[in-house]
Amino acid sequence: MKVGTVAVMDERGQPKAKGAGFNTVAAVIRTMLGPKGFETVTRALPPATAALMKQPPLPMQWLPCDHFGDLISTALRHGFHGDEQQLVEVGRKSLVHDLNTLYRMFVKLLSPRYVIDRGAKLWLTYNRNNGTLRAVQTGERSCDVFYEGVACVYPGFWAYQRGCLMAAMEATGYRKATVTLVRGAGTTGDAQFTLVWGSDPPAS
Repeated sequence: MKVGTVAVMDERGQPKAKGAGFNTVAAVIRTMLGPKGFETVTRALPPATAALMKQPPLPMQWLPCDHFGDLISTALRHGFHGDEQQLVEVGRKSLVHDLNTLYRMFVKLLSPRYVIDRGAKLWLTYNRNNGTLRAVQTGERSCDVFYEGVACVYPGFWAYQRGCLMAAMEATGYRKATVTLVRGAGTTGDAQFTLVWGSDPPAS
């Protein structure tokens, strides 16, 4: 299976993402850090992003991706003290929430391959002018996921994405799954992750 996508550029070409995702990430970080820790992060945010904590964007509103970068990288530095594993958990919890919102009880009936396929297609639904996501099945229980031409990359971005991919595995109920960064990342907008899920049946 190979999933291809074509990026769509608006008239400005500015990377943007839906407000729904931003609100979910903010809620997860708030829960993980607690009120005091989240307040520390909020005070360290640039004014425009901090304002979104007081007046969250509408779910379907397009936001500059810089706001995501501000929130995640500031949480990494001031809330999680540089521990990127905590951002993996932010990504995992955020996508678990969104998958449950989209699929509810049906997600556990879906295969990891289907969820990754769907996630690749949804990238352009929730992102504008920010590259593409492409999934290629490499075996019966494995696939590679390629991020290509991502324009908005910030400290902690790839740790967050790894968590999102882990959530796709978890949501389908497979207990034995791994997500490994095999190429790219850093400050580049290109990366490759390998996903492998176990031969055991999904958890009931």
